[in-house]
Amino acid sequence: MKRAVNQPINKKDGLALVTGKPVYTNDKVFHKDVQIVKILRSPHAFAKIKEIDVSKAKAIDGVFEIFTYKDVPNNRFTVAAESFPETSPYDRLILEDIVRYVGDEVAFVVARNEKIAEKAKKLIKVDYEVYEPILDVEEAYNNDNIIHSEDNIKWCLDFGIDPSKNLVADYEINKGDFEEVYNSCEYQVDKTYNTQGQAHAMMETHRAYTYIDDMGRIVIVAPVQSPFNTRRIVSKALGISISDVRVIKPRVGGGFGGKNSSLLEIYTAFVTWKTKKPTKMIFRREESFAATTSRHPMQISVKVGADKSGNIKAINMNALSDTGAYGEHGPATTTVSCHNVLPMYNKVDAIKFSGKSVYTNKTPGGALRGFGATQGCFSIESAINELAGKLQMDPTELRLKNMIRE
Repeated sequence: MKRAVNQPINKKDGLALVTGKPVYTNDKVFHKDVQIVKILRSPHAFAKIKEIDVSKAKAIDGVFEIFTYKDVPNNRFTVAAESFPETSPYDRLILEDIVRYVGDEVAFVVARNEKIAEKAKKLIKVDYEVYEPILDVEEAYNNDNIIHSEDNIKWCLDFGIDPSKNLVADYEINKGDFEEVYNSCEYQVDKTYNTQGQAHAMMETHRAYTYIDDMGRIVIVAPVQSPFNTRRIVSKALGISISDVRVIKPRVGGGFGGKNSSLLEIYTAFVTWKTKKPTKMIFRREESFAATTSRHPMQISVKVGADKSGNIKAINMNALSDTGAYGEHGPATTTVSCHNVLPMYNKVDAIKFSGKSVYTNKTPGGALRGFGATQGCFSIESAINELAGKLQMDPTELRLKNMIRE
């Protein structure tokens, strides 16, 4: 320990990084002719595809294939890279005739190069029936507009999901009689805090390169944070054996949780599986912002009560999480905002937590550094600071007085 504390320690791969030695996904493309995939995305937050015409786009020289919802498997899955059984609902299809946020996938073009693919995208004609979107998280629960009205959503673990109420998770815990203890406290704080969605903004955008190996397997080369989970997700989406999928993870050019969801590997894998040809897709920066995942925005109401000596007696947290158009990590984030936060104050007589995760017509939420705990900690610690002000007590002393001990 003495050799490590307060001593400079060289990062093992530090020199390689600053001299450009690491090998990233795009460095590992060894096929000469690689198909390029580009996705046509929805301009509407909530709509049904009434008709889609790809004839003009498909007639362009250099366009190999164009896939719509009519051409892909009808297998529900989640892109959340969680250990099995996942807490996230299987509420996605590769493509669907319903789009649920601006940027949702409508069709994907397979072409000789990116320029041709982009040109073809502009010639795809889509007739939409536009619906009224839900953009306010407080209006989502039990709204007449049902974002996921399909009858084949599945889930492995039930955290109170009810798609008919736009509800992904509904979770509660109780210890003691909160109202009685809180009302008896000399000092009280009752505040509501809001946290924003945040983008990961990693330097290397999302990308994937796929081909068929000599064993007949789909090989996915991608900077994923959870290669074994990606393998399972792709097999579910395509409806093929997991033994037919191999994932190679090169150096990840930044992830922070954003590459813990398999967001585009499914598309290149599907194209390679159908055409038996090597395929590549690289997200532009705007796609990484608009069509991946963000930190779940949350609204958390906190009540904290303490006696005049600064002993915290009661804590109540009421969390409302905006999971966006799909339920990735929705249940986990909601429960973590409780389980990774409230145990910090273990001497409390009464604890109450209630949390809901709801669908909206916005960019889906996902994993991002300390998901759930980040939002929960911000809220409870803000309330503790305000309580310290009322007690005229140093916030650090208040925490030391009430925090968990080994």
